[in-house]
Amino acid sequence: MNTTMNRRGRRTNLAQSGMIRLGFFKRLPCEIRDVSPGGARIVTPAGVDLPEVFVMHIPNCKKPRTCIRRWQSGSEMGVEFKFD
Repeated sequence: MNTTMNRRGRRTNLAQSGMIRLGFFKRLPCEIRDVSPGGARIVTPAGVDLPEVFVMHIPNCKKPRTCIRRWQSGSEMGVEFKFD
């Protein structure tokens, strides 16, 4: 894994699959490109319109993360993790 510094913490480049939860039964796969303590850059299937706030399951994380969409360019987006 390659890591780079940014203003919000160390970002780790990944190429892992995650799962976005949209409602009680609906799940959507996504690709996690990189992750930092404060957020992630993900890619969703083309044509998918995600809500501003959603829950994502990340491999090797103990519990799902609530995400806030901060930017989007096509099927790629940056999310911030919401800390409760």
